[in-house]
Amino acid sequence: MQFLNSEALLDILLRQKVLTAKQRQFVTLEKGKQRQKLVRRAAKEGNVDKNYPDLVEIITAFKFEIPGNDERVLDEEIIMRAVAKEKKLPFKKLDPLELDMDVATKTIPRNFAIRQLILPFNMTEGTLEVVMYHPDCQAVLADIEQANQVKVKPYIATKSDIKRIISEFFGFQKSISAAEDQFGVAHGIGSIDIGNLERYVKISSAKEITSSDQHIKTAVNHIFHYALDQRASDIHIEPKRNICVVRFRIDGALHTIYNLPKAVHSAITSRIKFLSRLDIAEKRRPQDGRIKIGSKGGKDVEIRVSTVPVAFGEKVVMRILDSDMIFQKIENLGFSKRDTGVYNSFIHAPHGIILVTGPTGSGKSTTLYSTLKEIATPETNIVTVEDPVEMVHEEFNQIAVQPLIDVTFSTILRNILRQDPDIIMIGEIRDHETASHAVQAAMTGHLVFSTLHTNDAVSSIARLKDLGLQPFMIASTLLGCMAQRLVREICPDCAEEFDMKREELLKMGFPVADSGTITLKRGKGCLECRGTGYKGRCGVFELFPLSSQIKTMIGDEAHTLEMSQVAIREGMTTLREDAWKKVRAGITTYEEALRVTST
Repeated sequence: MQFLNSEALLDILLRQKVLTAKQRQFVTLEKGKQRQKLVRRAAKEGNVDKNYPDLVEIITAFKFEIPGNDERVLDEEIIMRAVAKEKKLPFKKLDPLELDMDVATKTIPRNFAIRQLILPFNMTEGTLEVVMYHPDCQAVLADIEQANQVKVKPYIATKSDIKRIISEFFGFQKSISAAEDQFGVAHGIGSIDIGNLERYVKISSAKEITSSDQHIKTAVNHIFHYALDQRASDIHIEPKRNICVVRFRIDGALHTIYNLPKAVHSAITSRIKFLSRLDIAEKRRPQDGRIKIGSKGGKDVEIRVSTVPVAFGEKVVMRILDSDMIFQKIENLGFSKRDTGVYNSFIHAPHGIILVTGPTGSGKSTTLYSTLKEIATPETNIVTVEDPVEMVHEEFNQIAVQPLIDVTFSTILRNILRQDPDIIMIGEIRDHETASHAVQAAMTGHLVFSTLHTNDAVSSIARLKDLGLQPFMIASTLLGCMAQRLVREICPDCAEEFDMKREELLKMGFPVADSGTITLKRGKGCLECRGTGYKGRCGVFELFPLSSQIKTMIGDEAHTLEMSQVAIREGMTTLREDAWKKVRAGITTYEEALRVTST
């Protein structure tokens, strides 16, 4: 394939106005030792194949500014988009989550894909969609059509994307296929799966694959690193009747990544349980563990592992805890100016209780860890009691709840004051005993943080009463409560403006002050956000400080609704109001605001 090493490429880039005549001349003249030096430097950065550099790689190594845009450098994608436009072919930005791994790995041989830099990625109504690097390879496409008896639809893609997908997909598929072959399932031979409630019994002469098998090690490592690359917060490995499904939660939404042979599910599960120091032989009881792995950036990532028996075997869910995400600056959490001041008054108080409320997955742990890191100093002793310890941090003294040996929230709090703490964080207040110990700690001069499960901040008062605390104890120790939710942020790469009528928003319950038509933002959906229109998440908050009037109302056992009305008059912003502010600021959409603040 000589096209991408020829002068014709330079002519295309000149015609498509991504290269100037001066830059074209520079590339043509810059030969010999100077070009070799440039290629060597680019190869060190991983941008060029030093043995077989093509003209695209050489041009990108020059780092030219795009004509008319001095802020963007000419890169491989811009060049290949220009080539695709010239050749009247669609350009494809490869997103691994959208590709069919079976089509990619079972349509053409790996060596053929590498040699020709071509990759099938989807089959739709008898048409095979293929990405290629070289635009003039009709003979290769004809061979694929003839071999598979299908019509081929070609796309242009970058070399780096094609090589990356080939490496990831074929490498992972090879590991899975080798593990499946070792099981003997390819020949209709299986093993007894005691975790399957349907109890299919099959005669097996093949040896069971083990967690130490190299193919399984490779496959599990790939799943971990792939999840980190895709910014996943959770990994689900789910056994079904005939397959094993791997799903990632990205920005709050679950995406199916792989459908693996059921034969490898037990081995993958065993490998994960081995790494997290769980009992591999125990398949009937839920277990919890943790793994620490190194990411490509050189930092450590904590993975919290939970296994539970379901209908077709053991399901594994892994929560990925990235220190950069869980330890953030207070000002980056999403507080408004008013709420920042109120929250800072809470966390810098000498003693008292601060409660963070919200459902599972609302960001409570991130808020608490970020807060503790903010106020941690060499002069303070911070003790946490957690179930389990989510992120190990050396500035805190962290205690893990272990019910099997009677180390619970309530029992450990009996002794925790002997550890001379300044600040105490209790993972969750679940019962009267834990609540009373928290109050006792606050009354003896300690700052106590904890969480509750309530719908809003003011409801925390009623919840504490339900747990058996006296109103006067609540009023004398509670500094304030904060309810929070997570909303998905609009993708900055595809954000667009649109108009809505004020009346429509008022019907939805938004506190709209504007009149007439209101301009809002939403994401159209692009490759960067996988067509969702969202990328990343931020917090929505409701801060409820206990003023003198509120404390009097608690003592008088006033209704929650009355306290809420007084708090709003005193300046409290409700969850719905804070979400609306983020909608007006173009951070999130009104649909997201409705989703997380609906009662």
